Amino acid sequence: MTPVPIRPASMKISIRNLSVRYGSVMALNDLSLELEEGEIHILIGPSGCGKSTLIKALAGIVLPDSGSIEHRGEPLSKITGFGIGYVPQHYGLLSWKTVQANIFLPLTVGTGKNRTNIPDAQDILRTLGLEPFLRRYPDELSGGEKQRVALARALIHRPDLLLLDEPFSALDAFTAASSQELFLKLWAEHRVTTLLITHSLHEAVSLGRYILILHPQKHCISEHIINGQFPGNDEKDKAALVMRLRFLFEDMSQGEAVHD
Repeated sequence: MTPVPIRPASMKISIRNLSVRYGSVMALNDLSLELEEGEIHILIGPSGCGKSTLIKALAGIVLPDSGSIEHRGEPLSKITGFGIGYVPQHYGLLSWKTVQANIFLPLTVGTGKNRTNIPDAQDILRTLGLEPFLRRYPDELSGGEKQRVALARALIHRPDLLLLDEPFSALDAFTAASSQELFLKLWAEHRVTTLLITHSLHEAVSLGRYILILHPQKHCISEHIINGQFPGNDEKDKAALVMRLRFLFEDMSQGEAVHD
């Protein structure tokens, strides 16, 4: 993976006593968490434990029943120009718009800080290999190409927070590995605070310094592990951490299948 220089964490995004209900169903229960600025945080947990709900709450798509989300002591929803990049499951591309229109959509609808300049945009498109596809439509793309378009759209306005909901899960192993390399390359250049959901334990260990396990019954963070191997390449140590995560995960989920 791409070497990344470590920089001291500064201000954080603080999630305090967050609860979200869907009718009578408790999706998140009194969840508290801090996201270190400029770092990648990996969120894992069994299906239905509230991972996507947490990301949607951070994105402002779901309103919490109680609790707060703050950045540098201010409510996230009230910070003018705070940019959020969001890649949902299945990418959320608009089929009637070209690749170029999809990528630049955050700028045309006025989200984020609208602060992308031409060199930045060209660098993102070049790094993700999207320049030949700009006039095509999503239905003309492969799964890996759609994933890269969604990632470019999330990054094009240089967000302060990047939210990725299982961005590589629909890809074959080779395409997923190459997409992860591109993602880490772009992240190393921009150092955007990131929260990424995955069901793959190996992906979790490879992509993030902070690994968070969401408890399926309590709907709160039960483990917060600092991954000392990120972004290192010691496969033996990574394998040991994957095994540790598997034991923690399966103990909580009572045997639910996970992916190494």
